[in-house]
Amino acid sequence: MDNNLKVLVASPLFDGMKYCIKEFLNSMRALSYDNYSILLVDNSRQEDFFNELKKETGVKVIKDDTNETVSKRRLISSRNKILQYAINENFDYVLMMDTDVIPPKNIISELLNCKKDIVTGLYFNNFQSSGKIKLLPVAWAFITPREFEEITRDLNFGPLVKSNLDLRRHLTSKEAESGELFKVKYGSAGCMLLSKKVFEKVRYGLLDVTVSTSDDIYFFEKAREAGFEIYCYTKIKCEHLIEGKYKKDSDGNLIHPLFK
Repeated sequence: MDNNLKVLVASPLFDGMKYCIKEFLNSMRALSYDNYSILLVDNSRQEDFFNELKKETGVKVIKDDTNETVSKRRLISSRNKILQYAINENFDYVLMMDTDVIPPKNIISELLNCKKDIVTGLYFNNFQSSGKIKLLPVAWAFITPREFEEITRDLNFGPLVKSNLDLRRHLTSKEAESGELFKVKYGSAGCMLLSKKVFEKVRYGLLDVTVSTSDDIYFFEKAREAGFEIYCYTKIKCEHLIEGKYKKDSDGNLIHPLFK
């Protein structure tokens, strides 16, 4: 691994992430790699949080004055500004982080050693599964043709699902604990290392579909269309500070701030 590779460690954020910003920045400053810079792109609607962030030492902070009104599209704007900044400042890699994801100190060197254009670490999140909220890996494997055949014997997914390529599954507990490198359909995008070859070609957006989707899914799909494979290195496990993010609606359901 070459310590001379220039790495931008960057995160989009807004004032709803105040609850975890100190812990996040402390973890970013403690990374063990030699040649990296920290960038925050704040898309808060007000200036107060941005003014507080500017007081932080060792961190470059940019205000994203996007005209987008939808939270997900404001996030997309900030992520794309990060990628453009990396191009303008001639970085070799971007480690795209979410501010509620706390990585191990050696995340940069470990992901660089994988020698992949797109490789993520691993963290867990709350998902609905079989009618219950479960903590599951934020990484999804491909469904094989044989698995697709077995699944569709009992379930009818309708016209949107035509082949195994239209489905995915969470990594299993065994896979998540293995410490191995997996080629995946979607990885843990809140701790994702991108080579210059990727961020020179691919941008964030939203898929034109009727179902709810995310900027991460769009990015992975467009990256794959551009010829890149996605990997998840399960040795790199990150803490996910989700307690302060989700709010409950009147029925007790957990609501992510991007889906308000």
